[in-house]
Amino acid sequence: MSRNSLKPVFIAFAKEAFRNRLEIFFTLFYPMIFLLLFGFFFGGSESYQKVSVGLYQTGPYDISAVIEESGAWNLRLYDGETDIGEAVKNGDILLGMIFNGEKITYLHQEGNLEQQSTIEMARASISAAVEKEINNARSFIVVENIPETAGRIHATDADYTMSGVIAISLLSAGMFSVISVFGRYRKRGVLDRFKITPLRPFTFVLGSTLTRFLVSLVSIVLILVVSRLLFRTTFQIDWLPFLVSILSSTLGMMALGLFLTLLFRNPETADAAASILMVIVVFFAGIYFPLSFLPDYLRVISIFLPVKYVAELIRHSLGIEFVSTSYFVITNLVLFLSGVVLLYFTGKRYLSAS
Repeated sequence: MSRNSLKPVFIAFAKEAFRNRLEIFFTLFYPMIFLLLFGFFFGGSESYQKVSVGLYQTGPYDISAVIEESGAWNLRLYDGETDIGEAVKNGDILLGMIFNGEKITYLHQEGNLEQQSTIEMARASISAAVEKEINNARSFIVVENIPETAGRIHATDADYTMSGVIAISLLSAGMFSVISVFGRYRKRGVLDRFKITPLRPFTFVLGSTLTRFLVSLVSIVLILVVSRLLFRTTFQIDWLPFLVSILSSTLGMMALGLFLTLLFRNPETADAAASILMVIVVFFAGIYFPLSFLPDYLRVISIFLPVKYVAELIRHSLGIEFVSTSYFVITNLVLFLSGVVLLYFTGKRYLSAS
């Protein structure tokens, strides 16, 4: 078998990748940590818990049915003011109501900043519904909610979060792997040894690239399986755009890693820079929450973060968000060509015999 053949190079890189504990951690387990952390935090619509409210009422009106219909409340009835007061104090209910036929007295714990907006919303909704019922008010405006989706599916918080985890996985598989290969190999003099072999730089680079693509696929399959089993995600995968996005994104993230290896000659410094970049993209690239949550002056940062575009491509392929065909094609081409150009340049620089 020729030493320039691709197969043995690919097998060697694959074995090295799956034996490298640091690379396996950042490629497979690091995204899984984010998946579990954010997945349980943003549990999706199915994990939504109704707010518990309590009611003690006297007088001629029974407003329990009105309260239940006014919002997503879990209503509990109490037999006295002392009982409902103790329930609020102990945290058994978020909001207590005492209705004597003429007015409603609300009870809630002070200083609960986390639930303050929910309490105010409940008070406003319940007061309006009860007032309308007692005064027999007519409805002049009927509000109808017509849900619209940004993609092919009605995505939950879990769907959005899991797609962000896939983007992080692609970033890890591409960026940290080339830092490990070109940075660590260069520091140890391994690349210099390749210069005196008949191995062509193109074969070396292609073998490394195919290995990164394989590792990305393994990571993404694990993410899809775990997110489906634990968080009931509802992805509708368009497989051709999905695979194209994985390939171009992997190359684009490899280009980012190669840029760091060229910028920082010490692989440890490049690793540190990559870790800092990981933290930045989590908050400023729209990975785990929409960019609309950020102030305008912070959204500008996302324009310069390639992972933002990776996340958009992945969400489009999973049916969560829609992007135009031209945007999809151009973004994939930019990521693909960035990776190819930097891989070629790096291979020529470090692997060609002088």
